[in-house]
Amino acid sequence: MTKLSPLWAGLALASVLVPDARGGDYHVGPTLVCGDCHVMHRAEEPAPAPVDPDLRAENDAVLPREERAGGLLREDVNDLCLSCHDGSSRAADVLGHNEGSSPGAIRQAGYLNRLGGANQAGTGHTLGSNDMAPGSSPPWQADLDGPPGGGLDCIHCHLPHGRRAAYRNLRADAGNNLPGEGLVTYNDELAGRNDLARDVFVRRARDYDESAVDFNEPDATDSAMARFCAGCHGEFHGVPGSKAIGGLDVGEGHVGFVRHPASGVDIGGVGGELSSLERLRSHRTRVKVMSSSASWSALGPDLTPTCITCHKAHGNGNPFALILRSGRGAPTEDGDTDGNSLEDLCGQCHVQASPLALP
Repeated sequence: MTKLSPLWAGLALASVLVPDARGGDYHVGPTLVCGDCHVMHRAEEPAPAPVDPDLRAENDAVLPREERAGGLLREDVNDLCLSCHDGSSRAADVLGHNEGSSPGAIRQAGYLNRLGGANQAGTGHTLGSNDMAPGSSPPWQADLDGPPGGGLDCIHCHLPHGRRAAYRNLRADAGNNLPGEGLVTYNDELAGRNDLARDVFVRRARDYDESAVDFNEPDATDSAMARFCAGCHGEFHGVPGSKAIGGLDVGEGHVGFVRHPASGVDIGGVGGELSSLERLRSHRTRVKVMSSSASWSALGPDLTPTCITCHKAHGNGNPFALILRSGRGAPTEDGDTDGNSLEDLCGQCHVQASPLALP
């Protein structure tokens, strides 16, 4: 048996004793293991070098854009990330069918596709794509934010070294966002204990099923998740009354939205007939919405839709990663087993989307 040095033995023991109470984020604190991703020399299967424990502390630094293709990485960024995040028992599977550490989970973010892969482009985020991001203002594409020819990679959205404050290691400066503008916070003290001042409630650590995650609304006029998405899709986001969203009262209970609001409008709270909380309550399977009082089960009057109410963040099998959920079938990453049309999704909240009366 190989004998561990005192340093490595201590680190191994610490990895057992440190409780995994955070919301599933790796590459941060005691799980920031340099040898997972970096090599000192290009030898076959190099042994990881001992790591100064001080370097395992919280790392809020952002990897410089020009270092995306360097940094002594073991492989290209996407290949490196997918070596653990595609069909591996070590981590969540983020590409295509769920064969990773959580098989059978209805992944909150869905799944990515990749240029040259089996999944159809246009159903979410496409790794390797250099297409202009829809609704980006100013126009944004991957080659403007990394080495030319690299296309979209995982660290356009995620911090490779992690950040304790950030849900799923999401960048706070993705796309056109200014530093800190797109920060999405989550409860990281103890899984299962909610903090309404943070944006995401992770009920169970290391669980990527949508049932393990709910979304708070610390600011009833804003959505942190929408601000994050706006880094690349800014023309689709804004507060009600802004040019991007509209929302002027045009009389008789009608509100002149030009795009679906992603914050600041509670279901059933504007225009009366525009959306129906009773409609949402009538469904067995529902899309995920924000709440300022944690009323997701009770379905209180403070429920607010945001970007990931209607779209899977990574993608799924539908155009634009839409969640076609009828409310009747068993939940799937595409919606549910009975959902097959845009009207199913809209009908989660809008009576007008269905010719049928409220069930």
